[in-house]
Amino acid sequence: MRLVAYNPRGGAAIWNFRLRAALRVLQGGPLRTVTVATRADDMVGPIRRALDENPGITQIVACGGDGTVAACAAALGDRDIPIGIVPTGTTNVLAFELGLPSSAVAAAALLDGPMQPTRFRTWNVNGFPMLLQLGVGFDGRLIWRTPRRVKRALGFIGVMMSALRQGITFDYPDIRVTGTLDDGTPLDTVVTSVMVANAQRWAGPQLTVPGADPADDYCDLLLLNYRNLSQLAAFWLAILFPDAPHLRLPYVRRARMSGVQITALGRPVEAHIDGEPLLTTPITVAPLGAVMLLRPR
Repeated sequence: MRLVAYNPRGGAAIWNFRLRAALRVLQGGPLRTVTVATRADDMVGPIRRALDENPGITQIVACGGDGTVAACAAALGDRDIPIGIVPTGTTNVLAFELGLPSSAVAAAALLDGPMQPTRFRTWNVNGFPMLLQLGVGFDGRLIWRTPRRVKRALGFIGVMMSALRQGITFDYPDIRVTGTLDDGTPLDTVVTSVMVANAQRWAGPQLTVPGADPADDYCDLLLLNYRNLSQLAAFWLAILFPDAPHLRLPYVRRARMSGVQITALGRPVEAHIDGEPLLTTPITVAPLGAVMLLRPR
């Protein structure tokens, strides 16, 4: 039996037909299918209840963006059920990471064929499960201050418009990052933004953190100490180019850690987990468990 969890408000509204078409493909497949819609105020609860009410589930499918996939992972708890992905969200980073087609219909059709399970480490972030990424500072503020209605109406274009506005008004808060590096060296530094990554990609298909391995027991951090708009813009523009030129900027440092503590030296700083505005500093990141995501063979 297959459980399909879908986000009816994921991605731009003009592309909603992709979700409807993908749902038809999944419901017409060989597996008996149960569908459940997520809610903006509670993405995990409806999925968890559907799992409890249908003990024969052998596959869960996340139709939406990265937040929907993360909600499915959180709802699973100790259940050993693989998660398939049908990308209908705004950025769909996990779909790129797993080599899935960008077409929602094509991705849905693949799930009825041979798929390979891939282990993804999960992380505990202040009691919230993290599957893909934690953004603290500019990235966190962007997610917090981009209204859902803007993402719904304009999709990625709306996010870019909001990024320009937030970049102009960003106040570059001092953020302290502490923990132990993968070589045993202690880390204690102050930056203005932090990106905690569990995979190579961040906001699209480009490699933002090359070599990051979601199966290992480390998270990869980009410690960003940009102090003005030109430095901030240079970093985010450099991400779009091949060979990761953003990692060579003098105010960017990369680190690998098995856990991290992030505190603000002033006001609480906004953060997002897997694209959802869930918390502010102080933040503790620690290993949690693992889930299996399905990718093409």
